[in-house]
Amino acid sequence: MEQIKVSFVIPAHNEEKIIGKTLSNLEKLPYNEYEVLIGLDGCTDNTEKIVKSFSSKSKRFKYFNLKTRSGKPEVVDYLIKRAKGDIIIINDADWIFRFNDKNSLKKFLMIFRNEKIGGIAESFPVEWDENKLELANIWYKVVAYGNYFWIKSQKENFTEKIGDLSYIKEPAMFLTNIFRKEFYEKNLSLGDDFERTRDIKNKGFEIVISNEENIPRMVAIYDEIRLNDILKQKIRTGVARNQLEKKGENIKKYQFSSGTYIMFNSWKMGFSSGLYSNLWLLITIIGGIIAKLKRTDTKQGWLLRAKRK
Repeated sequence: MEQIKVSFVIPAHNEEKIIGKTLSNLEKLPYNEYEVLIGLDGCTDNTEKIVKSFSSKSKRFKYFNLKTRSGKPEVVDYLIKRAKGDIIIINDADWIFRFNDKNSLKKFLMIFRNEKIGGIAESFPVEWDENKLELANIWYKVVAYGNYFWIKSQKENFTEKIGDLSYIKEPAMFLTNIFRKEFYEKNLSLGDDFERTRDIKNKGFEIVISNEENIPRMVAIYDEIRLNDILKQKIRTGVARNQLEKKGENIKKYQFSSGTYIMFNSWKMGFSSGLYSNLWLLITIIGGIIAKLKRTDTKQGWLLRAKRK
């Protein structure tokens, strides 16, 4: 059976401290039909030098220097237009695409043998890694648990389990970063991954989500997060939701549903999980309020990013 062609798309801005780990991981991918496209978004450090070393070793790795700082959506759009794969996987520079073995990776990609499936939504937060949770700092745990219960609430309220997968009944706030290239639509909002879910569903195709933690998926390179970085990220998320509301999306419905779920259900896993999750919810609310006041646009929003060590 012919292998599905995959394109990994990596936007990168001054990632010299982490990009090597991201690319080394993809270098070991036990698969034949894939490429890795890196877009250098106005880098002023050694990112290009590191990326160039990978492209010189393997034709799978290709990089493009965009010179000026444009932000993630612009870079993603630029790369997807040049991608040769049937399936796009957006891989942030501080994420690793984790896979257990060749068979699990093959099984994962075989999901797209079903022509009705247009994408795979984020099934677990990138920070949700049991090995890291034991060693990570408190703010990493806040993000991991908060996002875990946010996604869990959506799974329970807006999906239907069929076989090994759950099918999304309505787009809600699911993030889709793995999808068929043919369904890509240029979107330069801060909520491009939210809107991608809607775009694919509106075309009459399915978005699926997994309930198994061991499936191939993105996990974070980092194991430490600062409070200031969480707040910046939540301001950016708030801006994204403001943009979606202007397009007529009923964001408040999903915020209320998932917020209520987190407030009452996160404690069932234990006191710590409840505390971390509700701290995350509080910071999310504060970030949303600031986003309303700042009136930040997409380009300004992408300046609110964490600087990885």
